[in-house]
Amino acid sequence: MWPPQYQRGTSEFADAQLSLARRSRYFALVVFVVSTLLAMPKLAAQAAPRAAVATPSSTWKSTMTVAVKQMFDSNVYLQSQTPLPNQELFVTSLLPQVGFAWNPASNFGANLTYSPEVTFFHSEPEEDFVAHNMTLTLAGYAGKTAYEFTSRLIFIDGNSIGPTWTGPGGAPATGGTAVRDRRDAAVYHTGLRVTQSFGTWFARPVFAFYLHDFQTEQRSSPGYQNYVDRNELTIGIDLGWRPNDKTSLWAGYRYGTQNQAKLLAFPEEYDNTFHRLLFGLEGQPARWLKVSIALGPEFRHYGSGVPVTFGDHELVNLFCDAAVTVTPSTDDAFKLAARQFEQPGFGGRSAYVDLTYELTWEHKFSNRWSTDLGGRAYNTAFLQPVVRNDWVLSANMVVNCAITTHLNVELSYVYENGLTRNSNALGREYERHVISAGCKYTF
Repeated sequence: MWPPQYQRGTSEFADAQLSLARRSRYFALVVFVVSTLLAMPKLAAQAAPRAAVATPSSTWKSTMTVAVKQMFDSNVYLQSQTPLPNQELFVTSLLPQVGFAWNPASNFGANLTYSPEVTFFHSEPEEDFVAHNMTLTLAGYAGKTAYEFTSRLIFIDGNSIGPTWTGPGGAPATGGTAVRDRRDAAVYHTGLRVTQSFGTWFARPVFAFYLHDFQTEQRSSPGYQNYVDRNELTIGIDLGWRPNDKTSLWAGYRYGTQNQAKLLAFPEEYDNTFHRLLFGLEGQPARWLKVSIALGPEFRHYGSGVPVTFGDHELVNLFCDAAVTVTPSTDDAFKLAARQFEQPGFGGRSAYVDLTYELTWEHKFSNRWSTDLGGRAYNTAFLQPVVRNDWVLSANMVVNCAITTHLNVELSYVYENGLTRNSNALGREYERHVISAGCKYTF
């Protein structure tokens, strides 16, 4: 018997639609993989001169890994003030991966990976899901022109019914993304960068697209979590200078559009356009330092679909996407990251500023033993008229042992604390502990 908040629809027609949708997704997955494999020889033939063709033995390479992970999750539903507080479960994940690399020439390479994640929630089968992850990368150069193309497609085959949040304040802090990402959905990311060099100067046109297609049912029931599709398209260009072979300074411009689907019969939607000016530093300014920083102002315009109480439709924001790695020794690495951007909400009829800070210390004790210690602060601050400002603070520790060149085992622990800055919303706050043990074998 399904718990009340997860009861499935009883309509045979609705069940048939969901079954058809699942078959369609699997068909699209097969088409994606097959068409990519068939297209790769043609792409390489166009990009690579005949004189640079590699020997057949070095053209194709394949990899395969199999991993299993056993977890204890102290709070599967991220709840502390509702009928489902601190629901403890054992969770098992199977994570195989296959990869293909194709390098028919010195100036062209292609990589394709497929890694399904099969996850079982013991005693809560409605949370089981399979995430099909596929990534394609193409990279090469011709003369002074270099290009990089990356495409990632994720199909999540999970529960088609969203959760119902009954605590004060609604959904958990930052929306309960761990629960969201177990539901039916398709997520697509793609990006292209073409770099044209002029001595120490370069021009770099860029393109990026993101689509989040939620495939759960929408309902008007009190507390039911509806998920709303969203997408973003960005184009632009960077102009830069290389003071040396390992470092680049650049300035860039981006034009973008974001769209949010309608929710039920509500008229609100948060479609918008933006102009972004960026200043960047990337590469390795010193032997012990690697950086990738993009920072600048963003001028955003929201359309007529927002509520009257939204306020000014013209906003000025700060965009930041920065990662810094410091390696004081061969055995230690400190990684810092900060990211801030704005986007429509996935929970519908909203927009928010997405802010993340991360710090990780990686230490290698020997060729066999290593450890990671890290912390993360994640914030979602919503625009008017939505009153919601949440944080999720987490700390993690990972210990890895390479038993052989093929076999690795890993132990990890994550502590997570969901908080809200809003009064009368204690249902958003929670604590969570996740303990994991896993092993991976590389063929």
